[in-house]
Amino acid sequence: MKRIFARIKKKSLSTQLLFVVLTFVALSLSGCSRLNAPQGWAGFVQHGDFIITASMDGQIISLNKDTGRHKWEPILIRVGDKKENKRAVYGTPALDDEVIFVGSYDGKLHAISIDEGKLLETEPVTEEFVAGPLYHKGIIYIGGSDGSMYAYKVQRESENFIGFELKWKRDLGSKIWSTAVIYQDTLIFGSLDHHLYGLDTRDGKTIWAYETGGAIASSPLLKGDTVYVGSFDSTFYAINAESGREKWTFTEASNWYWAAPIFFEGFVYAASLDGKLYSLDGSTGNKKWESVSEGSIVGSPTVVSDMIIFGSTSGKIYVADLYSGNVLNTCDIDERIETPLLSIGEVVYFGARDYSSRSLNIKSNGNPDENWEAPYFSDKAKEGENPQPADWTPDC
Repeated sequence: MKRIFARIKKKSLSTQLLFVVLTFVALSLSGCSRLNAPQGWAGFVQHGDFIITASMDGQIISLNKDTGRHKWEPILIRVGDKKENKRAVYGTPALDDEVIFVGSYDGKLHAISIDEGKLLETEPVTEEFVAGPLYHKGIIYIGGSDGSMYAYKVQRESENFIGFELKWKRDLGSKIWSTAVIYQDTLIFGSLDHHLYGLDTRDGKTIWAYETGGAIASSPLLKGDTVYVGSFDSTFYAINAESGREKWTFTEASNWYWAAPIFFEGFVYAASLDGKLYSLDGSTGNKKWESVSEGSIVGSPTVVSDMIIFGSTSGKIYVADLYSGNVLNTCDIDERIETPLLSIGEVVYFGARDYSSRSLNIKSNGNPDENWEAPYFSDKAKEGENPQPADWTPDC
């Protein structure tokens, strides 16, 4: 049985362990051979007829969900002269009705207007953000690689200006790459110090902390009073969100969990870097099935009708039967897929390592067809070229 702590002393991972973690992520996930050349894999969020994301090369983009055309010219994240290698976004943006909130890898918090794409404010906070922001009741919660969780009150000073006022900061001593969720007044997130934390949203004080056997980079999923999360100890956990007590664990994976899980009709779907997607009973943790890909699964899956869709570093999108895990079809784009997947109706959205944002229509028989005339390439937009090539040949 794992230990539950009411009070936790500050502690940090050793330099050696951090190097191992960062090297594994850099080499195994991004395919990059240097730690100083990050490339983000933010997910998509919907706002009306548009989907919003941060591209692999650090641009904020808003695309028409039906055509892939941008609503406004992409916003290139500003970095200092000596921080060009930190122009990246890993966490999915957060929205309110009028503003996009983004935490960038160079440790800044940004506010961008949804309708016009104007940069409203940039707040330097820390050295690095890997976690995404959570926006809740006028407060932004975001964890930093300095080991601190931050709570910023969003101040609307005018139509064209947003201010950030620090409400509280809690130093936990080790990097936070996990995007938080909220249960009642408890802010829940993972840390590389092996703990899943529950902090008071009002002042950042510890309500509970649960220790796993490895670092937690995955973002937790909240369903009812249960929080689900995977760890670098290759174990998947179900924790009571109110007390921090363990409900059950699943230990069959052979590699780390990076992707946030999803929940559908009583089952939680957990993707591992071992290349398997696990369907687990949400109440007991009993495995219903596992579906196997050719590469690692870095991003969260999504559900379309009676099918579950997931991407892989092999460059394939997999369409599997939701109730058996049997693969019905695939689409091979020949580019690493590491972003979370978003579904709107029968259409799935994701990003790939060739700087593209893509859209697939999933037919009732499981066949995936490209939904746009061409993917949207942010690197082409950055260079002033047509981001959707007219001579595009569909991959599926």
